[in-house]
Amino acid sequence: MFEPTDPSGPTPELPEPTSGPPPEPAVPPPATTPSPWLPVPPVAGAGGSAPAGWAPGRSGRDRLPSVRVVFAFLLAIAITFGVGWWVGDAGASGGGTGGGTGATGPLPAPSGSFPPEFTTFEQAWQIIHDKFVDPTALDPTALTYGAIDGLVNAVGDTDHTRFLTPKEVADEHTSLSGSVVGIGALMNTVNGASVIQSVIPGGPADRAGLRSGDHILAVDGVSTEGQSVDTVVSKIRGVAGTTVTLSVLHKDAVDPIEVRIVREKVTVPAISWAMIPGSTFADIRLEEFSTDAGDQLVAALKAARAAGASGIVLDLRSNPGGYVSEAVAVASQFIAAGTVYQERDRSGKQNRIPVKPGGSATTIPLTVLIDEGTASSAEIVSGAIQDAKRAKLIGAKTFGTGTVLNEFPLADGSALLVGTVEWLTRDGREIWKHGIEPDIALQSTPAGTIVTPGELDALGTAGLATSGDAQLLKAVDVLRSPTS
Repeated sequence: MFEPTDPSGPTPELPEPTSGPPPEPAVPPPATTPSPWLPVPPVAGAGGSAPAGWAPGRSGRDRLPSVRVVFAFLLAIAITFGVGWWVGDAGASGGGTGGGTGATGPLPAPSGSFPPEFTTFEQAWQIIHDKFVDPTALDPTALTYGAIDGLVNAVGDTDHTRFLTPKEVADEHTSLSGSVVGIGALMNTVNGASVIQSVIPGGPADRAGLRSGDHILAVDGVSTEGQSVDTVVSKIRGVAGTTVTLSVLHKDAVDPIEVRIVREKVTVPAISWAMIPGSTFADIRLEEFSTDAGDQLVAALKAARAAGASGIVLDLRSNPGGYVSEAVAVASQFIAAGTVYQERDRSGKQNRIPVKPGGSATTIPLTVLIDEGTASSAEIVSGAIQDAKRAKLIGAKTFGTGTVLNEFPLADGSALLVGTVEWLTRDGREIWKHGIEPDIALQSTPAGTIVTPGELDALGTAGLATSGDAQLLKAVDVLRSPTS
């Protein structure tokens, strides 16, 4: 959920350090229509999901390009330390003994230029630059970013309120654009391994023979063991026209193979769908709430009805979110009237976000699939459908993302994403740190098994029955017998 505002406004400069008390940090005006932008959460099993050349959904944020001084005083502190102490005072030494703590000497005196709360931080920065055995290893930018990371982590809004480096900002801004440069594969982590969740039909990964369930063991000769899915994805992505070499273990294979794939710009569909073998129901999977997800859903619903669909399975599993406006558009296709979700700001004021009238599937039988990776915008939609008693939710409790993020750019192109508004379900239930409980709790076997629409034709009725996707099979049973 990322609704950029006009970036053409004035950009305040960072405050200059002074010898007296620091100026108060500028406080941005509240966004007129804040939109939740939530984190990439872990999927069933271990780890999380992210795209390899496939944009990950991040449930919404309001970008405020004209506000550049929020928390700027902290960055000014870190920059001052980096420029002054890194260059000047790294050579001081104190007595010590091998393997012991040694004599540290007096703590550095606070400079008096910063709030009292920063005295300890200032002392720690000085000690590291005065005492660390290898001063050449002290990168002021890395230390600054590490300090800010620690600040936002201490807030306790895990994996949501966070700091982004300039590169991460650029990646996030393209992640929901509907196209990325890579191989066209959505990846996640299952039991600690980097696994392809699905591939874009006709994309580079598809043409190279990669399929759902394939393990990526190495990227350009470097093992993926122990690496986060975001790290693996960042290595697979690259410049269009360049080549990446993957060590791939196909599902059910014994020996890995090497696959060379030329990166290219890939258009990422938010929606895929197919008729479920042996039924008159359509499986509509929403990968992320990216640009035009609502319009793509309308088109998929129209095509499914034309194909004879008498019921819909809406698959929101491992969907990390996206634009809040698209969440409203998607929910409004299935709910005739009322509220989609509520916002509550830090003062306790609440605001209801209404359903958009004219939904195209407000009466067709519906079931919704959710799991531990369902987050943010996907939780808004599933919560709205559940509160409206429109359909049963099947699967596992969702991730529990429930704050709205605003982006506050910093001077060097980095940014803070800060939770400024909490969102609640249609009926006012809190989702932050709680998640949404399914109506029918059920794990697939093994946990995390997801059959995508693109696999249904090849599986057929018998293959689907033995696929291990118990959640999808249960959704079909519920549509056949709504009381089951």
